[in-house]
Amino acid sequence: MSAPTHDLAVCYRIYPGLSGQPAFGLKDKLTMVRLNLETFKAALGGLKVKLWVILDNCPPAYRTLVTGLFADTDLEIIATDTKLGNEGTFLKQLEILCGQTAAELVYFAEDDYLYLPGGLETTVGFMRRHPEADFSTLYDHADYHAKYIHRQRGRAFEEGGRRWRTVASTCLTFMARRQALAETRAVFATYARKNSDLGLWLALTKTRAVNPWSILRSLGDGLFFTASHLLAWRHAGRQLLFGRRQTLWAATPALATHLDARGLAPGVDWPARVERNLRPEA
Repeated sequence: MSAPTHDLAVCYRIYPGLSGQPAFGLKDKLTMVRLNLETFKAALGGLKVKLWVILDNCPPAYRTLVTGLFADTDLEIIATDTKLGNEGTFLKQLEILCGQTAAELVYFAEDDYLYLPGGLETTVGFMRRHPEADFSTLYDHADYHAKYIHRQRGRAFEEGGRRWRTVASTCLTFMARRQALAETRAVFATYARKNSDLGLWLALTKTRAVNPWSILRSLGDGLFFTASHLLAWRHAGRQLLFGRRQTLWAATPALATHLDARGLAPGVDWPARVERNLRPEA
């Protein structure tokens, strides 16, 4: 296998429609994607990046935006003529990032996040200093502070004014070691067979799904949480029984947030960040 030539391999998936409850009144998807990509670029800092961008049945303006922002980046665009959808684009990311040899660290990116400057560079540094970390997320999910499933004692480090700690799950925007991703590819692929993102992470981290009390207690947080325990067993029981426990680390305060009004990461003045990027002349 050839030696890595880049610090980070990134595969983005971009879809022109809105989903969930967009934060900050962002009702135009192209505006949201511009905000996302501009802050993502600033989050890279001095990293050398190999970038793939999946444009899932996007109008031409999206290609123009991407090529303009990343003209000096090692960039490949994959444009689809028909919609692959959520599961299809995730499987494409999985295929690309497992198969690439440009970098030892890989990043799955979605089009509805907001990043802090240097955030990805900081996370790459954390992963390099802590080889025991298999996966990491820049997103301090609001659920970490509210849901039973996340009330656990784990490992933690204080670095650079942030607390990095092991968590049970995250969304589908995350960083991974290429080797850890290859080992767990089959579990991630269950997302296309109707496993939930929470379900696959519970199978990988093994922090709650092996505890019957957690299944019952999670009813108080909503059916999705209880169902995800069961989905973990249905789709990834072999991983739960025999697979290696993977470690997933999250930073507090966050280095990025999902742009969903129901789940903004606490502790950061995100409205000011949005204002700064959407109205730079102010």
